[in-house]
Amino acid sequence: MGSKIVYFIMCAVLLFSCKFKRDAPVWNTSNEVRPNIIFLLCDDLRADALGYMGNTIIKTPHIDQLAESGVRFNNAYVTTSICAVSRASILSGQYARRHDIWGFSKDFSQQQLANTYPVLLKDAGYTIGFIGKYGVGHKAPKNIFDFWAGFNGQGTYRQKTDDGKPIHLTSKMANQAIAFLDKQKNNTAPFCLSISFKAPHVEGDPGYFLPDAQFDNLYKDDEMPLPLTASKTYFNHFPEVFIKNNVARNRWEDRFASPSMQQENIKKYYRLISGIDQAVGKIMDGLKKNGQDKNTVIVFTSDNGFYLGEYGFAGKWYGSEPSIKVPLVITDLRTKTHKNKSRDHTVLNIDIAPTLLGFAGVEIPKTMQGKNLMHLIKNPKTEWRKEFFYEHLWQSSPSYYIPSTEGIVSNSKKYMKYFKDRDTTAVIFEELYDLDKDPNEKSNLIDIPEFTGLKNSMLKKYYRLKHEAK
Repeated sequence: MGSKIVYFIMCAVLLFSCKFKRDAPVWNTSNEVRPNIIFLLCDDLRADALGYMGNTIIKTPHIDQLAESGVRFNNAYVTTSICAVSRASILSGQYARRHDIWGFSKDFSQQQLANTYPVLLKDAGYTIGFIGKYGVGHKAPKNIFDFWAGFNGQGTYRQKTDDGKPIHLTSKMANQAIAFLDKQKNNTAPFCLSISFKAPHVEGDPGYFLPDAQFDNLYKDDEMPLPLTASKTYFNHFPEVFIKNNVARNRWEDRFASPSMQQENIKKYYRLISGIDQAVGKIMDGLKKNGQDKNTVIVFTSDNGFYLGEYGFAGKWYGSEPSIKVPLVITDLRTKTHKNKSRDHTVLNIDIAPTLLGFAGVEIPKTMQGKNLMHLIKNPKTEWRKEFFYEHLWQSSPSYYIPSTEGIVSNSKKYMKYFKDRDTTAVIFEELYDLDKDPNEKSNLIDIPEFTGLKNSMLKKYYRLKHEAK
């Protein structure tokens, strides 16, 4: 009888062990210590507004140093260019067509939330923190975080310290990041800290740029170069039916309608970015002070790009390069193997979540549609995507007119279709570009007969990838 009891106990232990192995995270096979992770997300930061991306005017030495210490992705894009939807895609690793969060009011379901990168990391033993703009829905899931200094909605740059003194939001967030890092000094568990800046987004709606007063003299004597397509030659590039009462054109009127407004507001936009750079420097100093700089991976990017007057637009939403292209840097402080490297592959915001999980050695859910960028970091010859599907669906109103967008972006070509509300048959405008020959998207090829074959080829890819995005 005793032997039978022992047998049943052994079977139970074996069954429990098998279940544990099946449900447990898949750690790195190299037996490396799991890294800490800091994810830095900006708001409305276009790809070319950083020193390391070739901008010779803006001062971003700390972000540039991150790029020199890690891997720069020169062709990073968002699959939807608007903060709430892009942030939902970043958290979930999914196209909007799958997570179905298109506006500002819808929250993740509990099941969706369980498959976002912070929750999956927490389930795997990580201490998770969040600072700044959450940006998805009305109810931020602050209770799931071990450290929460986030806020709903857009927030405000006008903040106060604990003793009531005025402080700019970006500086306050840097201080909150240091507080989190200090709390982790004696914690044996790895951490993932997500820092979601409001900058360089405007303050309010329709909004104005509000940088920290300490940067008021920065760029004061600089002459800001304007984007090529910001000249009035391109103001009718999009048809009247697209432009009339369009939010992007209305906001251009508010920010860039005169040469003096252009200079003033681009300088303020740059000052907000320099504020982020200062915060990045403080965070790097905090890591070093606490000895956390030897085992931390840092990811830096933006939720979308931003028009600085191209085509007479301000804002984002549409399929132009300034709107959909973003910076992306991944710096693994554990190694110098990938120091000062770059990749020209097309990478996406939906790749962020699987990449963070990959660094932690956590199994990536099959529901995620992005790719683990660790493969590209380790081997630039890795087979990779050649194109991606772009989408932004919006139900317009008379007072808030934003045409919807769907399209396809390849390594060298682009097709975009704009339509009313969510009716893809109510086409307002189409674009077709050869990006190799026309990187500034000046010459729309859509109605030129000799490019009909190219259009048809792009449409085939468009329909295929649209189906795969579901």
